[in-house]
Amino acid sequence: MRKRRRAKITRPKTRSEIENTERAITIVGKVLTGMSSPFGRQERDVASEIRRRIYAEGATLAFRPIVASGRNASHVHHRPGRKIVREDELVIFDIGAKCGGCCSDITRMHVPDNKRARKLHADAMNIQRSLIRKAKRGIEFKELQDIYKRLMRKNGYKVKHLIGHGIGERVHERVKGGLEAGMILAIEPGIYVKNYGGCRVEDMILVRKGEPRVLSAAIRLPRAPTAFPGCPLPRPRVRLCAL
Repeated sequence: MRKRRRAKITRPKTRSEIENTERAITIVGKVLTGMSSPFGRQERDVASEIRRRIYAEGATLAFRPIVASGRNASHVHHRPGRKIVREDELVIFDIGAKCGGCCSDITRMHVPDNKRARKLHADAMNIQRSLIRKAKRGIEFKELQDIYKRLMRKNGYKVKHLIGHGIGERVHERVKGGLEAGMILAIEPGIYVKNYGGCRVEDMILVRKGEPRVLSAAIRLPRAPTAFPGCPLPRPRVRLCAL
């Protein structure tokens, strides 16, 4: 039986580590806006393209990308399979790159134009905004989790996982005690509806004395299915990141 590796406790990051983290975040943005349209393709094929594009940007994987369409999006840690990605379903894209020894972890959603899907996404976004505003220096991580539970229950949803995690040289680092300035966290509320789908929004924040800075705020998934460029995969570049 393989011994499970203990989670590393997160710590405040140096200026160099913050810069490398921002580069890893930028790479995820380039992958999302540069990839071919995912619709009409198998989840595993889309995930494979995402992996190749991360490598082409001179980085490595922080973890295996998750592409989950329709009912598959109701599973927290879905493994991409043969399911065809459809425009009329919720689709989760959970992606992370590693650059200069620092990881990124960002989740973006394709939200179809129907009332039920839009409500799930709006609820997840509102819950995330409330939590990010609270994630200031000094607050206990457990208190953030308790706030998350209250917000989810208030909106009629069950809590399936932690509100987030620390992130650094490992994509999942444990947050112990109160938040400290310079820590980088991923905040990821998730709503999962059995036999329908799920909605998870995940952003990376830098903890400060006041409200945190959202490092991944500029990362977007093309809104319209026709906005994906469908461009050919670029040739791998010379590796720019010290891995």
